[in-house]
Amino acid sequence: MGDKPMTMKSDEEAKYPTNLDEEEDIDALAEPPDWLPDGWIMEVYRTEDGTITRYYTSPISNYTFTSKAEVLEYLFSRTDDRILESKEYGAESTLQRQREWLPKGWVMEIRAGGEKTDKMYKFYVHSITGVRLLSKQDVLLYINEAIVSGCDTHGQCDISSEDNILAKVDLWPSGLPEGWVKELVFRKTKEGLMRKDRYFTDPASSYTFRTLKSALSFLETGKIPRRAFIQKTSVHDLYSFEISTDLHESLRTRLTVNEKPHQERTRSSQSSRASKIECDRTIDHLKDGDTSSGSGSPNEFEEENIRSKKTAGKKSN
Repeated sequence: MGDKPMTMKSDEEAKYPTNLDEEEDIDALAEPPDWLPDGWIMEVYRTEDGTITRYYTSPISNYTFTSKAEVLEYLFSRTDDRILESKEYGAESTLQRQREWLPKGWVMEIRAGGEKTDKMYKFYVHSITGVRLLSKQDVLLYINEAIVSGCDTHGQCDISSEDNILAKVDLWPSGLPEGWVKELVFRKTKEGLMRKDRYFTDPASSYTFRTLKSALSFLETGKIPRRAFIQKTSVHDLYSFEISTDLHESLRTRLTVNEKPHQERTRSSQSSRASKIECDRTIDHLKDGDTSSGSGSPNEFEEENIRSKKTAGKKSN
């Protein structure tokens, strides 16, 4: 037999697992401790040998802790406050409001199209079955009646390959609060492959994070990692269109291979090179007996010339 769960309130002194006799009255555990915030859930588990273990769960994040110290440390981090802010801002964003009808498990797929590849089209894709639909009506028809409608774009957008995919957008990313957006960005590489980069955007701070780990770290600590950034055009504005629209300028580069440009010589390197050339010329003039060039005295340049010859002689040996 496994653990026997019992849901009840704990007393303040219950910090560590304890052993209780079966005859011992456990009603004293029903009173919630003063330090436990309202709404928090506490579960008590007793094993066959009488060991009592308590778990404290936040109703906002669903994070669970096993001691008073852990709970207080979590409350001090203000994680729940940041999660609530994300939910509030997410509820106000245009993209979230427009897609409240879209269930979890569906993502928005953005593709380039048009005769001159100057348009972008939006599809709704079911992550499990791979069903791809073109409109809200088509999605609701599939959910309610299991009818799959065609994705007819009149030949303006190819859906047979990944060559023209720009992004996949998840409005309900797993592990993150409501309001966050996960963006899977597609870019072509010079090797002919497709690179995929994941981004996670917080609606409250507008910061975009490159990994789920860094996004969760921000929620827990409030610290913004070095590689986080704010996009010039937010995901909420970028993908709020219906069916199709003009291709956004920020997405054009995803369709082309960006070769690394030739690095121009910096001004400092040019100055260093020019100084070296001028110094060499001055030494040559001194060899010929001309002392009109340079800022140093003839003897200083002659001594430098002798040291250079000695160094060269040692290298040749």
